[in-house]
Amino acid sequence: MPHFSRALLIIATSAFCATAVAAQQTGTVAGHVTTNAGVAVAGAIITLDSTRAGAESDARGEFVVANVAVGAHVAYVHRAGYAPANAPVTVVAGDTARVSFTLAPTVSALETVTVYGSHTDLDERRDRILQVPGSVALIDSSTIRASRQANLRDVLEMVPGVFVQPRFGAADESQISIRGSGLRNNFHARGINLLVNGMPYRNADGFTDFESLELLTTETVEVYKGANALRYGGSTMGGAIDLDTKTGYTSSPIALFGQGGAFGFYKAQLSSGGERNGLDYYASYARTSLDGYRAWSAQSRDRINLHAGYALSPSVDARVFYFFAHVNEQLPGSLTKAQMDDDPRAADSTNAADRWGRDYDLHHLGAQLRAQLSPTQRLEVSPYFQFRDIDHPIYQVIAQISRDVGAEVRYENTAPLGSLANRFTVGVQPAYENMANRQYVNVVGEHGALTKNQTDQVRNLGVYAENVLSVTPRLSAVLGGRFDFSQRESADHFLSDGDQSDRRTYRPFSPKVGVLYALPSVDGQLFANASRSFEPPLLLELNSLTVPGFIQLQGQSAWQYELGTRGRAQQLQWDVSLYDVELHDEILNLNVEPFPNAGFTVPTYRNADRTRHYGIEAGLGYELPSPLTTTRDGGDHLSIHASYTFARYRLVRDSVYAGNEIPGAPKHLVSAAVTYAHPIGLTITPSIQWSPSAYFVNSANSARNDAWTNVGLRADWKFGKSGLGAFASAENLLGRVFSPSVQVDNADGKYFEPVDGRSLYAGLRWNR
Repeated sequence: MPHFSRALLIIATSAFCATAVAAQQTGTVAGHVTTNAGVAVAGAIITLDSTRAGAESDARGEFVVANVAVGAHVAYVHRAGYAPANAPVTVVAGDTARVSFTLAPTVSALETVTVYGSHTDLDERRDRILQVPGSVALIDSSTIRASRQANLRDVLEMVPGVFVQPRFGAADESQISIRGSGLRNNFHARGINLLVNGMPYRNADGFTDFESLELLTTETVEVYKGANALRYGGSTMGGAIDLDTKTGYTSSPIALFGQGGAFGFYKAQLSSGGERNGLDYYASYARTSLDGYRAWSAQSRDRINLHAGYALSPSVDARVFYFFAHVNEQLPGSLTKAQMDDDPRAADSTNAADRWGRDYDLHHLGAQLRAQLSPTQRLEVSPYFQFRDIDHPIYQVIAQISRDVGAEVRYENTAPLGSLANRFTVGVQPAYENMANRQYVNVVGEHGALTKNQTDQVRNLGVYAENVLSVTPRLSAVLGGRFDFSQRESADHFLSDGDQSDRRTYRPFSPKVGVLYALPSVDGQLFANASRSFEPPLLLELNSLTVPGFIQLQGQSAWQYELGTRGRAQQLQWDVSLYDVELHDEILNLNVEPFPNAGFTVPTYRNADRTRHYGIEAGLGYELPSPLTTTRDGGDHLSIHASYTFARYRLVRDSVYAGNEIPGAPKHLVSAAVTYAHPIGLTITPSIQWSPSAYFVNSANSARNDAWTNVGLRADWKFGKSGLGAFASAENLLGRVFSPSVQVDNADGKYFEPVDGRSLYAGLRWNR
């Protein structure tokens, strides 16, 4: 490790000297973007020379592109819903060249191939999101970089309707739910499709975790709630979360990141990226480690991300990406209320004694080919392969080797339908999983006698289509559907307790219909939709650990109805949705003791006949229109962001708990942050996340999690144009003991996973 650190220092010093010289030969391009009515346009993508790295306009329509080579350039601007524009600009060393754009509204259409990962690709993704007649969100790079970037809660806590709470402090493992999805799971993620660059990061049956995902390499995060995730697997009630990684177009030639803090946490990264003559690359190595607030909760992750692309011609772009993760973690388990109040830093005694944990390697390889067949037609082909080798000592040692292979073939056509603008999309998604699944007696974390030996296989074929028709200049109708063939099969090779081989097949069809209406006086939309989803059981749910073979578990189906609005008016942004999800056969979790006085529980699953999830989601943002104390360099500004989620999940018809609440998530959740930005480069952001009332943690509704409040604070400082920045943050500033994540329906009453105590973090980043 000392040799590695010395080498890293030499690389960083050399790069700094080289870029310091280069900085003397660069300048800056700045300006603003407005509509032809003089209204500021936020979120416009500005690039130089078509594909070079650029910038994004802020709420005032202003933008700055730093470190631009001297000489003549062409500046391009793209914004969904507006005709693109360009203008020449000449950059002088050490000076700022100004350029302004006036955009005219238009209907978006495909024209030329868009390079994966470029700024114009980001603009197209925004365009697609704005055509979804339902609640979606896009978290941009600036929001991600302004967070701790330790886990998904750090970047998703302001998205209404999305509930993410880490189970062990700064670790990745989290309780995650969208609109009540996956509340049955007491570990990892179910009911939500996690993707990287639009490709599944999960097993083919839908099971996934978080530990291989690196937020430092993530450029944007897209959230599609429920069946709004038609393309990304509308078979899940929770929808999809897609992490798009950096490319050579959105990264720096060299970047360093280092962060450390409470309870032995540190996170470091060395990365490099660039683009030249149609070839771009991005490479990153990141290391995360923590000792943990609780006993037996140490974690470590090593992650490598590689990304390369080449524009084969003006109409064809090819790309390949690879990421690797080595994960090693201890699992402290959950506590009873009395145990948490007495010592929140304790681990469950069984977990510590038997050395519960996870140790795995993951390799993920994907390729993408995008071809512009004509000005209105595009074809994309994206195959992928994933390999995971895991050793997982819990009540037994689970040893699995899984191989997943799949692809997506997608065709888009934006040719008008008569005189009406139209966008038609159709796609095919085959996927296959083969998993060698063995279990052993846990002998203090090591393999004992073999207790299970089977081969699990999953075969999927998804076919989807969607059409967006502009009935009038303001009104669009969306019609779509998805058919899935899904088969789960288990071949038993451990026959001493009988042959437990089994197979289940599911063939759901999920239709979707919606409307979008563009508001006449502001940059906003009204939307409404009705959609169906169907979620087959996971292999681990069918392989219930309480009985041999597959259990009698049905897939859950749901109809979602949604009404909402989103948009921007001057300095105000909003995103409000009302939804109602009517479910049949919702899959619920039970954590039961495998034998009396076992000292631990194991999961099994059941169907609830009829359940209902409904609620309100509201997100608001506002920036004060005038500077507070100074007008120098654009002035200082204050902005406010807040989200509120009201959610109620009920067992409507059930053989045991009819009329009760489904446990596991707050009924009310408020997140808010106030950001003060000064032109010297300083930003300060106090934040709060608040669950104002207690909520149930078991289906009998006899145990509750108390109300809780988490107060945070963050400060960032950019040192001029040097590329150097410093930051510091604090979590749980009040130092309270509470459990934002829970394990539901635990037979031992161990529902609670304590939050870290008062935590401080600080770090540096530098890029050129």
